[in-house]
Amino acid sequence: MSTNWQGSERKSRAPISLTDTEPDATTTDPATIIHAVPDAEAASVAKAETPVVEDPHREAPLVSGRRSAAVLRKENVNDQLPPATGWQAFLRAVSFGLISPKVGAAELARRADLSAIQRVYSRPMQIMVAQPLGGVGKTMCSVGLGSTFGIHSGQQTLVWDNNEMMGTAGVRTNANDSTRTVWDLLNVLESFETVTARKGELSYYTRHQGNNQFSVLVADEDADRMKSIGADEFNRIHTVVSRFYDTIIVDTGNNTRSANWLASIEVTDQLVIPTTLKRNAVVSALRMIEQLESMSERTGNPHYKDLVSNAVVLVTQGGGAKVSAAEQAELRENLASAVRVLIDIPYDGALDTGSIIDWQLVGDPARLAFERASAEIAEGLLAVDRATSTKATNR
Repeated sequence: MSTNWQGSERKSRAPISLTDTEPDATTTDPATIIHAVPDAEAASVAKAETPVVEDPHREAPLVSGRRSAAVLRKENVNDQLPPATGWQAFLRAVSFGLISPKVGAAELARRADLSAIQRVYSRPMQIMVAQPLGGVGKTMCSVGLGSTFGIHSGQQTLVWDNNEMMGTAGVRTNANDSTRTVWDLLNVLESFETVTARKGELSYYTRHQGNNQFSVLVADEDADRMKSIGADEFNRIHTVVSRFYDTIIVDTGNNTRSANWLASIEVTDQLVIPTTLKRNAVVSALRMIEQLESMSERTGNPHYKDLVSNAVVLVTQGGGAKVSAAEQAELRENLASAVRVLIDIPYDGALDTGSIIDWQLVGDPARLAFERASAEIAEGLLAVDRATSTKATNR
């Protein structure tokens, strides 16, 4: 599929007809040749005009499960588990379980977030972290989301640095002595485009993050090499990694018109927009939002506009001069009017070193904020998954 942004929608290739075959050169009976096409056309027309009568009992289950499912939905294990944090857990511990107060609201909310993160979908899902302005925390947020999904979802998670220049995911994550990049994978990608390809072989080209439980596909340090990864190359790599990873988090560059950026937005299920509450950062985010909305208006494809309305904005804490409370409120309002939810990511020194981010060193406030953000992202992915499943069923 073409993903080069030219103001036109993607076009699907027409299926090859198996009926438009040339007549056999050895056929000598003219009548056979003359009447073969009309008969075939007549049969085709008759088939098209004949209503398809489906057996109403073909797919109906013996047990519908409506009543029993309603009862099961009311069962919540999170409510039944004993408290593990707060004064409730302390009181239960010192009384040796004789006193067991109910779980606190904050702990219940966290359990709900973790349950959302652990959802399983009908296909691999892609999260795209995008913002044209640099220095607002795109890579930091990508690593934070990768760590959160990796640790709590129990599924295969990949952070892919799709920066068209030299991305920084390789600097912010553990290399484990690996020097391999997306360029090295591209050079051998043909070997993974077969049914015999194995996850263990692909892992050689990624960098696993140990206890953070996700892998990274880093950008190459040579800008010329990265520039050569366009739409076709992105799509080939995406097809391969989607076979082996359940959640793909794409960390992007600053050029929203580059071929690999546009290719990524085509297959994205959830858009994440990091920003600081500074005017230049918010304006940059809004311009990207306006670009995506315009792409839907010009092409008639609602995909880009849907990504915006379902987007999650992560408000990071940038350095420099402080912005007044009134201006911050104004900037929040401008963003909130375009997207689904804004979530504040509190400052944490372990996220602001400019070097490797080890999630084990990140404090609870930032950890909980990323869990809240990941749960909201999971809600968005669930909505997309249900919508695509409904479309597939109605075809």
